[in-house]
Amino acid sequence: MPDRPRGIPSDTAAGAALLAIARGERVPSHAIRERGLVEAVPELAALATTPQDPEWHPEGDVLVHSLGAADLAAAYAVEHGVDDDRRALLVFAALFHDIGKPDTTRRRDGRIISYGHAERGAQVIRSMGRRLRLPQPLVIAAAAIAETHMAPASVQGEPSARAVRRLRARLEEAGTSLDDWAVVVRCDGEARGSAARPDASVPWLRVAGTLDC
Repeated sequence: MPDRPRGIPSDTAAGAALLAIARGERVPSHAIRERGLVEAVPELAALATTPQDPEWHPEGDVLVHSLGAADLAAAYAVEHGVDDDRRALLVFAALFHDIGKPDTTRRRDGRIISYGHAERGAQVIRSMGRRLRLPQPLVIAAAAIAETHMAPASVQGEPSARAVRRLRARLEEAGTSLDDWAVVVRCDGEARGSAARPDASVPWLRVAGTLDC
């Protein structure tokens, strides 16, 4: 195993540093790089060596995309006066929403694909969370968001009321919400450089607004 960066003596210390950044840094990407957390956390290091299809992700590798999403989540938290616990969830979920891509990325017919990365990502988040001694509620909620962040890609047009109810119930069971999920989905779409997409969460929130509680 390579030497740990100075100031990151253990997995527990790496987890504490990540949590502090998610809770309070205005630009998480800078702090993560400057404090050596990419090198200290193997799951982050793997993102830097995982390519993406340039048509959908011209901004670069998965780490570039993920750090950009985390910065957008932090900016949202500042703009909307989000409390520290919710801010930590939004930043952490945005940072690790594609953590399953290193294990699922393949080249097929000249394209780069990563089928199943959302489901794999939830598994990685849970395993990593235990190793880094992160708060269990944060890990469970972030894993649920990562596992479902591709839901908009599964439907064309507006989702059914049933699909929205199922997603909302799944997220609430994990201690998070459709609103938290929507922030991460929005950050994912915006953190794509010149290929930034319209907010894919909007139809889901619109349908949710028509549902009885």
